[in-house]
Amino acid sequence: MANEPRSLVRRTLRILETVKDAPTAGLTLSEISRRSGVPLTTTHRIVGELRDWGALERDEAGEYRIGLRLWEVTAVTPRTEGLQRVALPFMQDLFETTRRGVHLAVREKDKVVFVECFLSPDTAADRARVGGRYALHATAVGLVLLAHAPSELRERVIKGPLVAFTPRTYTRERELRQALADIRRSGYAISDRQIHPEYASVAAPVFGPSNTVTAALSVIVPHAESHGPSLVHLVQATARGISRALGAGGGHTGGSHTGGSQNGIHASSAGRKNG
Repeated sequence: MANEPRSLVRRTLRILETVKDAPTAGLTLSEISRRSGVPLTTTHRIVGELRDWGALERDEAGEYRIGLRLWEVTAVTPRTEGLQRVALPFMQDLFETTRRGVHLAVREKDKVVFVECFLSPDTAADRARVGGRYALHATAVGLVLLAHAPSELRERVIKGPLVAFTPRTYTRERELRQALADIRRSGYAISDRQIHPEYASVAAPVFGPSNTVTAALSVIVPHAESHGPSLVHLVQATARGISRALGAGGGHTGGSHTGGSQNGIHASSAGRKNG
């Protein structure tokens, strides 16, 4: 009996995680049961209670998705509430300047979690949704956050396994280690077709009052567009503005960017990928 409440909580959380990761169309009860590994009868009972409370919603087709009540609860998470409020006007300015997707993310253990997004209507890859979790080693925001993560976690991620999302994803320890060192020195990261074969993203760190990295800001662009010094400057300047508004001191944004290749990629290993 002592283990039953914990078991029920674990099953409930597993069901919520399963629905969260579902496609836009939602999931049926049987699909939730199969994907979560929770027996169908137990799934039926838990899902019913979650629906009654508002954590899940059921559409006319009988499919479930995350409910508004749960979003209301998570929207006031202390860790991100102030960050989002401060960052939004800066992100909007960056979005209106670039007309490309702008993303704000934080690190949660060994994943990057997007907490705010401005999506470009004509960029198909701008689908990083709020609450979405991604690998640290493959996205520009993830690389920034990994570069500034505690050394123990950073070493664990570097030593892998490192999943390859495209042929350009960092999958070798030495290569990733050098890229992270370059990011800490330069103050920005470029993920060049490392998670999507047609897009690149540029990210810079956002610092909090203690002058530690609390988030990362990025812009995503088609690879054919320039994502060199001018875009790097915009992203870094916006990240510095957010950092100052959060109460961070000066002298924490890393090195400057100089030069670039013909198609605009900075010549550090944070921005280039062989293969």
